[in-house]
Amino acid sequence: MTFGEAIAYVMSGMYGDVGFFNACLLIIQLCFAGLIVIYLDELLQSGYGLGSGISLFIATNICENVIWKALSPITIKSDSGTQFEGALVSFFHLMFTRNDKAKALYEAFYRTNAPNMSNLLSTFLIAFAVIYF
Repeated sequence: MTFGEAIAYVMSGMYGDVGFFNACLLIIQLCFAGLIVIYLDELLQSGYGLGSGISLFIATNICENVIWKALSPITIKSDSGTQFEGALVSFFHLMFTRNDKAKALYEAFYRTNAPNMSNLLSTFLIAFAVIYF
């Protein structure tokens, strides 16, 4: 299964045009990574951890995405100028650099071209509600 997925990823161009030798190396690397994940899942299910390993890796990936969308230092172009991609970084940047604080606050909470503070706060609110229940 991991071999088939590795071939599908590389052949679909997910990693760009890498050439034959690099494509073979990528397939080997993806196969070994998939096998490691499967073995770690087996270890966790056999009593050496909490719950399923696959669920743990999925949760880790989601947490990584949330943290990246909150703290990303990459700049993006928007209608109102250059902004940071991360919601928290953009919030503080807008609050310190804009003279009109109300407009900066509105833009930080409701921007549509990148992650915003509303998205971040609602994610934390849902997460805390799920953990509580």
